[in-house]
Amino acid sequence: MRLNESGKPGSTTRDALRAVAEELFAEHGIDGVTTRALAERAGANMAAVNYHYGNKDNLTMAVFRDVARRTVQRRLDNLARIEARAEREGRAPGLREVVEAFVDAYVNHDSPRTGVLLAHLVLQHRVRSTEWTEAIVREELDDFARRYVGVLRRAVPHLDESEVHWRYHLMVGAVMMGVSGHGSNARLRRLSNGLCAPEDRDEFREQLIAFLVASFGPGPATDKDIDGRPAIPDGSHQKNRARTRTQPRTEET
Repeated sequence: MRLNESGKPGSTTRDALRAVAEELFAEHGIDGVTTRALAERAGANMAAVNYHYGNKDNLTMAVFRDVARRTVQRRLDNLARIEARAEREGRAPGLREVVEAFVDAYVNHDSPRTGVLLAHLVLQHRVRSTEWTEAIVREELDDFARRYVGVLRRAVPHLDESEVHWRYHLMVGAVMMGVSGHGSNARLRRLSNGLCAPEDRDEFREQLIAFLVASFGPGPATDKDIDGRPAIPDGSHQKNRARTRTQPRTEET
């Protein structure tokens, strides 16, 4: 029996189309699914997509808007539990538990497909933004992101506000690559000579959380070597050093 997005039996062609769209988008990505494939998997004709949703883009938007809302609610529930526990214990939220609240929406056992779908949405928006990805990210995800960064700032008081925003932005990128990187997973296995098993979701989750927690470590990141010079000078730094060597030194006054 086909299940719709709420986990209940789908009683209409509209429900079936939406359910199979989730399945196929998770398996093949957004661009890897045709209208014909959607219709065939749902046991309908191609005209059914246009009849019920207008076109494939509208169906895609409906699927990913629902995915965004489900994952946001899950993360909000996680944050609420974390904040309540921290308040009872008279402390700020812990960094690891705040990171876990974010990762849990992408890597979990009870709804693994939802995390993959959300990763596809965010990657699509970052790589090739469209009107519908912009609408979903702005309307469904931005408010949560602000809420999450607010809690995250309390967990990392050693970082200033701009650093937290930067690291949150990069954290999202790391999670997206890890969750959706089928090709990079194969490369990880190859480079590690089989030591790393990307399909072990528990190990992947633990490694991802450890990496993200470390990225918010104490003190601002530095690009200085032990002698105070940049560890890897960029072009502008080299030009400045060359200019300094050619100009006479001016004594301090």
